[in-house]
This record gives sequence, C-alpha cells and structure tokens, in this order.
Amino acid sequence: MRAPGAPLTPPPGRGRERGYALYEVIIALALMGLVSLSVFAAFKAGDTAWTTSEQFVSEQQNARALLGTISRAVRMVGYQYTGGNPPIIDGQSSSLAFYADIDGDGTIECYRYYLSGTTVYETVVQGASCASSILTAQGTPLTASMEAQSLAVNTLTFTYYSAADLGGASLSAPLSTGNAYLARRIDVSVTVRGVRSAGPPFTIDTQAVFRVGR
Repeated sequence: MRAPGAPLTPPPGRGRERGYALYEVIIALALMGLVSLSVFAAFKAGDTAWTTSEQFVSEQQNARALLGTISRAVRMVGYQYTGGNPPIIDGQSSSLAFYADIDGDGTIECYRYYLSGTTVYETVVQGASCASSILTAQGTPLTASMEAQSLAVNTLTFTYYSAADLGGASLSAPLSTGNAYLARRIDVSVTVRGVRSAGPPFTIDTQAVFRVGR
C-alpha cells in the first residue's frame, strides 16, 4: 500500500502516455494537403499537355483532309471538258471555279471552292449554262462532314502557274482569259486553327497539276 503523502508512480512496465496537441494535428493535415495538391497539379499538367497534343494532331488531320479534298478536285480541272472557253471559269487568289466531270457521269459540271468567314464551301452547278451562275450559287460547307472537331479556316489561297515553262512561272490572280488557258498547276494553301484550340494557326499546302480534256 502507498504510504500517505507518497507520490503517485506509474505501474511497472508502463511509461507516461502522451497525446497529440491540436497544433501538431493541424500541421500534419496541412503538410498532407500540400503533398496532395502537388501530386494533383503534376497530374493535371500532364493531362493538359496530352490533351493539347492530341487536339493539335486531330486538327492537323482534319486540315489535311480538307486540303486533300480541294486538291483532288483541282487535279480534275477541265476533265472531259471540250468547250471553247478556258477550263478555269474564275481564278481568284481565294476562290476557284472551273469546268469538270468529277463524278464521271459524262456531263460537265461547274465547281467552285471558296472561303466565307472561317468555312470553306463547295458549289456544284449542273447544266450547259452553269458558268453563268456558279459564282453566285450557294455552296455547302466542305468541312462539316469530315471534322470530329471544327476548324476555323483563316485563309484559303490558290496560286497559279503557267504551262509555258512546265509550270515554273506564276500567273497573277485574278486570272485573265489568256492566263486561264495557260494555267496547268495550282498550289493550294490553307491556314487553319481549331475552334477550341489555344494554339496558334498553322499552314499546310500542296500542289495540284491538271491536264485539260484528259
């Protein structure tokens, strides 16, 4: 038994129990929060970089699909056309209208590719007098059916080259009637940007050579 007035002592084999102070708990929680925020920030940065890269690749694919569609049509300028007028109806720096039988049905149509706002349009008019209405006929958006993610087309440029020296000499636009007869190569260039992209616009181009009446 403990003598009266003797100090209290813990039982043998047990030390003095001690809890955590409130400020220690708060510091530990704050450190855990900082670590969690750092991990989340690193993950978010990586995810953003991957998304941006994927978006840019998608935009490039869509732009190349757009350019490929236009260039394939340009290579058909004058296909099966035997009329007395030049195969190029109207050659501007940002629009092109021409005769061709692209669909292969044996009937010549008039085609036009042009930029309005930030969208490229294709117009097709059938009939013997199609040249009289092709420049005013309403076109359909060329990009709407091929884009998983919409593109804003800043510029569409056609550059014309003469057949007189194997396509080496450029012809000024708009083409005169004489130069419309001479043109055999057209360079097509588009500058595009994704509608929801934060990146700068980028430009891609290609060459299209055609032979009238082939």
